[in-house]
Amino acid sequence: MEFAFSAARWVVGKALAPVADGFVEAWAASKNLGSEVDGLMTVLQYAQAMLNNTRGRDIDNPALNDLLLKLRLLAYDADDVLDELDYFRIQDELDGTYHAANEHAGGCARELLLNARHTGRYVANKFKLSSGSPDATRGRRFLCGAWPSKVPQRRQTAQIPKLKFDRVDISTRMTEIVNKLKPICAMVSTVLNLELIGSKGITTATMERPTTSEEITEPKLYGRETELQSVVDSITHGECFANELTVLPIVGPGGIGKTTFTQHVYQEVRSHFQVTIWICVSLDFNADRLAQEAVKKIPKVKDEKKSGSDQELIEQRLKGKRFLLVLDDIWKCHEYEWEKLLAPFRKGGGKGNMVIVTTRMSDVAKMVKTGDSQMQLDRLGAKDFRDFFDACVSTKHELWSDNPELSETGEAIMAKLKRNPLAAKTVGRLLRKQLTLEHWRRVLESKEWELQTSDNDIMPALKISYDYLPLNLKQCFSYCALFPEDYEFDSKELVHFWIGLDVLHLGDQSIRIEDVGKSYLIDLVNYGFFKRNEKDNGRHYYVIHDLLHELAVKVSRHDCLSIQISKVRYVHIPASVRHLSIIVDNKDVEDIITYKDCEKDLDALDKRLQIENIRTLMLFGENVQSFSKTFGNLFKKAGALRAIFLSRASYIVEDMWQNFSKLVHLRYLRIKGSYHFLETDLPGTISRLYHLKILDIEDSRGCPMPSRYLSNLVSMQHFLVPGNYSLHSDILNVGNLKLLRELRRFEAKKENKGFELKQLAELLELEVLRIYNLEKVKVKEEAVAMKLIQKHHLQELVLDWDIDRLDKDPIGEENILESLMPHSNLYKLSIIGHGGDTCPSWLGMNLSVKTLESLQLSNVCWKTFPPLGEMWFVGEHCKSCMPEQSFKKLKRLELENVPKLIKWVGNGPSDLFSHLEVLVIKGCPELMELPFSHCAGYEQDVEDNMIWFPKLEELEITDCPKLSSLPCVPWSSSTCSAKIIQAGSGIERLSFSGDFLEIKGKDTLDSAFWRVLAFHNLSKLEELWVRTCPPLSLVHLEKLSSLKRLVINDMGDAFCSAEGDGHAGYQFPVKGVTIGRYGGSGQRLTRLLSYFPNLRMFTMFECEKLTGLGVVGLHKRTEALPRPPSISVNQGARAEEEITSEGVLLLPHQLQHLGIWDCQNLVLCPGLLDHDEDEGRTGGLQGLSSLTSLTIGECPRLLSSYSSSSSSSCFPFPTSLEYLCLAGEVGMETLLPLSNLTSLTRLDIRECGDLKGEGLQSLLAQGRLTELTVRETPKFFAGSEPSLPREPELPSSSSKLQELRTDDVAGVLAAPICAFLSSSLTKLEFWEDSEVGRFTKEQEEALQLLTSLERIRFCQCDKLQCLPAGLHRLPNLKRLKIYGCAAIRSLPKEGLPSSLQKLVIHDCPGIRSMPKECLPNSLQKLVIRRCPGIGSLPKVEYLPSSLRELVVDDRNSEELRRHCRKLIGTIPIVRA
Repeated sequence: MEFAFSAARWVVGKALAPVADGFVEAWAASKNLGSEVDGLMTVLQYAQAMLNNTRGRDIDNPALNDLLLKLRLLAYDADDVLDELDYFRIQDELDGTYHAANEHAGGCARELLLNARHTGRYVANKFKLSSGSPDATRGRRFLCGAWPSKVPQRRQTAQIPKLKFDRVDISTRMTEIVNKLKPICAMVSTVLNLELIGSKGITTATMERPTTSEEITEPKLYGRETELQSVVDSITHGECFANELTVLPIVGPGGIGKTTFTQHVYQEVRSHFQVTIWICVSLDFNADRLAQEAVKKIPKVKDEKKSGSDQELIEQRLKGKRFLLVLDDIWKCHEYEWEKLLAPFRKGGGKGNMVIVTTRMSDVAKMVKTGDSQMQLDRLGAKDFRDFFDACVSTKHELWSDNPELSETGEAIMAKLKRNPLAAKTVGRLLRKQLTLEHWRRVLESKEWELQTSDNDIMPALKISYDYLPLNLKQCFSYCALFPEDYEFDSKELVHFWIGLDVLHLGDQSIRIEDVGKSYLIDLVNYGFFKRNEKDNGRHYYVIHDLLHELAVKVSRHDCLSIQISKVRYVHIPASVRHLSIIVDNKDVEDIITYKDCEKDLDALDKRLQIENIRTLMLFGENVQSFSKTFGNLFKKAGALRAIFLSRASYIVEDMWQNFSKLVHLRYLRIKGSYHFLETDLPGTISRLYHLKILDIEDSRGCPMPSRYLSNLVSMQHFLVPGNYSLHSDILNVGNLKLLRELRRFEAKKENKGFELKQLAELLELEVLRIYNLEKVKVKEEAVAMKLIQKHHLQELVLDWDIDRLDKDPIGEENILESLMPHSNLYKLSIIGHGGDTCPSWLGMNLSVKTLESLQLSNVCWKTFPPLGEMWFVGEHCKSCMPEQSFKKLKRLELENVPKLIKWVGNGPSDLFSHLEVLVIKGCPELMELPFSHCAGYEQDVEDNMIWFPKLEELEITDCPKLSSLPCVPWSSSTCSAKIIQAGSGIERLSFSGDFLEIKGKDTLDSAFWRVLAFHNLSKLEELWVRTCPPLSLVHLEKLSSLKRLVINDMGDAFCSAEGDGHAGYQFPVKGVTIGRYGGSGQRLTRLLSYFPNLRMFTMFECEKLTGLGVVGLHKRTEALPRPPSISVNQGARAEEEITSEGVLLLPHQLQHLGIWDCQNLVLCPGLLDHDEDEGRTGGLQGLSSLTSLTIGECPRLLSSYSSSSSSSCFPFPTSLEYLCLAGEVGMETLLPLSNLTSLTRLDIRECGDLKGEGLQSLLAQGRLTELTVRETPKFFAGSEPSLPREPELPSSSSKLQELRTDDVAGVLAAPICAFLSSSLTKLEFWEDSEVGRFTKEQEEALQLLTSLERIRFCQCDKLQCLPAGLHRLPNLKRLKIYGCAAIRSLPKEGLPSSLQKLVIHDCPGIRSMPKECLPNSLQKLVIRRCPGIGSLPKVEYLPSSLRELVVDDRNSEELRRHCRKLIGTIPIVRA
């Protein structure tokens, strides 16, 4: 019951927070509410004292638990009423008004006098009281009249409605709360006194853990075999064997199998040790106790000192012996205790000694481990978990897998268990009682395993971790139950959420509340409740560890409720619930019946849930808007809300929040999605949410939220916005926001008033400040008034002068910058566009920001610089920058557009260089030398140069054409990145990032060019792009041991061999090669490709010198190929042409993907080069027996050797081909040469001139062709001979074609073709037909033959005026899309098919109406985009009852969008 006491204690303390500093109490007295507030405070303080007296006791009394719950709920009510008083106090302070629901009979004068008297007396008495959290109260410490310019401010905000203070209501509520609290407190006090007298029910709160031993409890170890073998090998003959003492922690969440794994390790290796010890540590880590246990398990030795301490006995008994010590289940231990325990074990003197620790705590593992030794156990793999689940569920006589009806339910149960072994054991015990579907469904739906209470069940095993947490971490973790399972948290998001809930406790007032939140998150990671992951882009995020989300739901069930709409009717809702999240699943709107059922259930929720008491409301799901009106009705009574989170959906704010302006308690508002305000004045009500601390619209889009008058939000700490931060720069009188942490854009003197630098003077909590338009500040007094030096929390500062300004005042700007000295705590500084001649003294001679971590200097013309080493400038002598002054922690340095900088010289290692991680140099046209660019190119030089920069990870040098030399890239084998553009005389572009390198050189380069690359550091490179470079030595290429893809462009010859290596047998791991504009011979390229035995993909383009293409023989060595005299190319009446071996490229036989583009002279060789008939090979590419994908584009002579005949000797391509694309002229007249492609499934033909479709018949009838695209090939369907059978030459069922895309409407809509395709074609697309305006009768009739058609598109058919009139006769058509058909004026009068499910109309400005006949009753989804002519839809009664989704984008008329928004609640999904 300790948690019940703690929870009640916390709520009571929270209720007292608004009156802690005396200001609310004083203001209330001025409103004649002093006695009521005093009475409420007194009873709350009594309750607090009573509850504080229970600390450390565990009282088992269910009736008392119920009383504590009632006390807690009343404390919530007290918190609400006192917080409401605080709201109206702030409103009065801001507006200078004193409104109440009933005025004193004496009139306004008496009221003012009374206010003044009460306020003066109470402030005098209360001012010395503890103020609590500085973050919670700092914004409230002002009195009436403390705000300047009250009259102008009232005039500016007059349009925003103001809430009226109802004194009578407040008084009545406080009296009722006091009357209810007193008897509850009395009853609780009585019960506590009785318990104390009886003393039986009171025990010291303890926690117990089951004891473990070395005996194996699970005979078979599932899914950990590799890890087991690794540990065993290391212990028996590996790294652990060589060390004197190794401590190996095994870390993982509860139930993951740490103990089981360690038991197996123990039994495998125990024979290798002379002494083995297993100790179950559990919660109490006491070095003396553990030493005592260890002594009992170590055999005695002769002559040992029996009177010695346990530590001495351990040392004596282990001397000269190899031992294994297992410390199982450590929870927490102090470093001192750990070292004390381990001390005697370190003195054995032998080698190979081993300590294995199992723990849930990552910080424990970090403390105890030696070196990098640590093993993280995560959930089992999918297959291993299935095997373990099978073993847990099945009995000796019956296997569950033999019962097919259990399969689906079993899969669902396994998904719930998150591959946790202990969860499988717990559920297995339940399921194997009855292998029946009814029993298994009951277990699944009730989650019965959560109710099991044995120590060996999953929930008790997890809950012990929760019970171990301090109260503050319990609260933070339990509120995460409101988020969906597997939600990915950002650290900032979590901390802000906790701030909004007021669950972060400030013990030390010097610590910022954000730092408290971060420390809580770190603790929860260390305790194993959260797991820290990293995305591909390097961003870190957090997830709740597997089944711990279920635990969060369980432990928070009295306070927090997370429900899916489809399950609303089945959920038990306690009256004590104060925090609610609702999840809308896509299944909830999958059809109109389901949608209406969910809507009905949701509508009835207010009868079961006391919505007026809800403090947190979170909505998840992309279809939340579908229920917005229902939510609006449900939430209109939700006046106690402190936190609102709207995730992922589109919202109309008025629909959702009819009482938005009355949310006086709101602390946290986050919108993640799009939102719209229908009424223009509603956004302004946000400026009346005086308690708002977090306003987060960073991930939102849509109607911008006006920010001009947000200066009223005096409690605001974080205002997160998207885009260019103009919402920050628009805030008038931003100086009122004294608690603000980030001001990412402040434009000095944006207007005459309200944007002066002095507005920033009192913003002492700022962490980020970016000031622009500083050229408008003319006198240094304005800069001094900003008090920048006093902002000791400031971490990031930007000082920006407009670089495009016409007038500059060097002396004035120097004075301004000198006056803008920040606090020495600053981490990040950017100075941009400053027009002075020198850097400020605080950044140079008298350096005050020595701990700066990031410095950006852009567009400055300084003659002296900060202490960055020696700098030389045009027309100036060397400026040596004060060696006694230096940056101590600088990690990032950017120098941009410094036009006079000539040299930056380093004099060896320094504090500056030793910490630098990122260096950016841009736009320095005179720069010739950098500290590390002395002599790039040789490995030793690289090491000598770059040793000054041991931590450099990122380097960028751009637009520095005079740079004499460059650093080698990469300078380290560890992770680093570089970008060099237009730098030096040789590099056009160099881009490197770990596994990718692109390098482009300039003309007239020699082999010294390659010295810029440190090839010995490129062993992890996977992709290399080379362009306009000299030949690369194959010796260098050989060092790229991980290279997978190679791209070479604009090179006369790609590679060169080392002198004397002859035809060395190079073998490179490359799998993909692209060659463009290659200038070497075919022989050399053939040899190069032979060095890539794993080559699977090859692409070539614009290789003019290559004249012939073939396939190398399987047994030939390419370097030994004989030079053939010539190859005769025979093409009908064409004259013979000679192809020399110099121009012939032979492809390796293992290729799978081949692309050939713009090779004007290339001809496919029809036969073997050496006429070796023994090989039994035909010509062309048929030797590529693994080829599956081939693309040929703009190669007019490539297939000229192949006639239109279909004889087997004239097939150019292998039968393995599955995809073929022919684009542009390829030298082929018909498709007959493709007749052998029986595996072809996709054929794409584009811009192939006179190519005819003859031969397509066999591909369709005898092959596997399912997708065909024919565009800009006008003769394909209109050849001199029929391309498809007429009449019954082949049965229509023989065609397998399913998808056809073409721009030839007239060619395809011919009766023979459509009849042939009638039973197979399901998708037909007409793209960019510029001829057809209307369909002829014959075309209409042909289209109706396509009875299997399911999808049809008309895309960018410019002249098309109407759709086929008989479209409605297509019996199976499900989808219709009309895109970019500007000439179409209307949909068919005859209507659309009764089978149609989806209709998309996109960019059709001519269509002006949507007749009801055009919306068949089968329609499920209607999408209208960029159709401004459509103003409305048919009336609701004429809309299809099946319509599930309506999408209308913002490029349609506002009239249409407004009409569609009215359909929310009628149609399940409306996006407008």
